[in-house]
Amino acid sequence: MPVLAVGLICVAVIIIVLGVLDLVQKVPLINPVVMALYLPIAMNVPLLAYLIFQELGLPWLAAMIIAGLALLYVWIHLNVFPIMDGVPVGLRLKALGGASPILFSLGYAIVVEAVLLPLSFLFLADRVPTGLLFGNLGYALGCCLVLYLNGSIRAIVLSKSLSVLSRWLIATAVWVPAIGWLIGVGAARGVRQEYRAAVDRVAWERTVPKDDRCATRYPILLVHGVGWRDRARFNAWGRIPQYLKRHGANLFYGEQAAWGTIAQNGEQVARRIREVAELTGAPKINIIAHSRGGIDSRYAITTLGEGCRVASLTTMNTPHHGVRFADTATKLKQPVYRRLAGAINWVFGIAGDETPDFLASTMAFRTEVSAEFNRETPDDPSVHYQSYTSIMSRPSSDRVLAVPFQVIKTLGEDNDGLVSVDSAKWGEFRGVLRSTTRRGVSHGDLVDMHREDYAGFNVLDAYIGIVADLKQRGY
Repeated sequence: MPVLAVGLICVAVIIIVLGVLDLVQKVPLINPVVMALYLPIAMNVPLLAYLIFQELGLPWLAAMIIAGLALLYVWIHLNVFPIMDGVPVGLRLKALGGASPILFSLGYAIVVEAVLLPLSFLFLADRVPTGLLFGNLGYALGCCLVLYLNGSIRAIVLSKSLSVLSRWLIATAVWVPAIGWLIGVGAARGVRQEYRAAVDRVAWERTVPKDDRCATRYPILLVHGVGWRDRARFNAWGRIPQYLKRHGANLFYGEQAAWGTIAQNGEQVARRIREVAELTGAPKINIIAHSRGGIDSRYAITTLGEGCRVASLTTMNTPHHGVRFADTATKLKQPVYRRLAGAINWVFGIAGDETPDFLASTMAFRTEVSAEFNRETPDDPSVHYQSYTSIMSRPSSDRVLAVPFQVIKTLGEDNDGLVSVDSAKWGEFRGVLRSTTRRGVSHGDLVDMHREDYAGFNVLDAYIGIVADLKQRGY
């Protein structure tokens, strides 16, 4: 029996065995070994079928049909269910995760076909009809097109981590020789990292049983920063409250306006402090505040005299000493800045703010205004003050904050994309929350703004640790 036929039959048998294992034992089929064997065959089915039929003849037709069905099974598996790992990450992430093996397969297929197709024309022209060679070429390009459309659409539509530029390059430049291959592989790596982060979070959840580690002595009031509202679909804290409650936390929200002044929001926080104390019967409460929510809370505690009802104030990324970027941004020509402020006030007025004041809210971030506020708002000695912050490592870590991050970084200060480490320090500074990867942790990441899982940092675990520490300290 010819060597080519024997080799192809052996490969088909391997694929069939792996397929049976996948169906019976759920052994993952889409792996590099299988793809290395499978794709060169699958991408050249017309040519190989002709050669095998010429060498083996009609008696081997049944074996060829079985081999063809095995190839079809793997093709369907690759394009429809490329990931069958059993990890419950949700339909979107499962479909997104499939983009990675598909795009990697596309990159491998392009490299392999770039070698095999020219060789087929060079060495088989005397054995195979020219029309069949061109037909095989069209078939291979069609297979690549299917992989490209499948993988790229999954990545472009479902990914949260890919930038607009990356999506545009995937959509337009993936066919450019060499460059396109690198674009496809780069996108596959990014998508795989996004999926793996979600898988890691699920694995973490399985190892963390429900308990009462976050059942603090006093109830917790979550106070958001500017630009947010405490709404079910517009919540400033993402998935964090859900996980804190799972571990026994008794949570309430500040419910202050998105763009109110410090005085206005401070009044609202003070009212909520009294309401929560009355509702729960607790003599004091703990406040966890993000960004300017920490300033609003300090105003309520000191200026409005609510310190007697507050056991602790934990601030996250709060600009206690101002924002250097605000010093620059608020120097925009006043007519332009006022028109921007008017537009934002109009939008948030519709959203529910009674008296939104974007201009005053952003001016309050200036370093000289913060210094004056600090002089006028000393800490209440009966309240325990502590602070945390985070840092980004590069502009691409959070594209929303890329510009302010670079401005503050240029001034020589590590920052989270908005607040420098030195500005965030207040009371007992508990440290910088960092990522083990190059991405870092942005201002928005620390309140789960994007509702995403990132490799190297688990914001849910971080908050569980922070609240558990409050409990351990007797708060």
